[in-house]
Amino acid sequence: MSANLIGAIVGLVVAAADFLLLRLLASRVDLPETKRVLHITGLSQFVLLPAIGYFVAPYFTGE
Repeated sequence: MSANLIGAIVGLVVAAADFLLLRLLASRVDLPETKRVLHITGLSQFVLLPAIGYFVAPYFTGE
């Protein structure tokens, strides 16, 4: 398994944890606009964090 793939998987796991925490935070907020922004932010993490992990992980492993 390459470092790129491991970085993407770690990014996906972190994105899932962040999504759950943002959903928990959104349940405590009163404004619907804030809830929507937190939901969109959580979903965008599923794209951004695996992509960042894919490109950054080889620098940590020295590949």
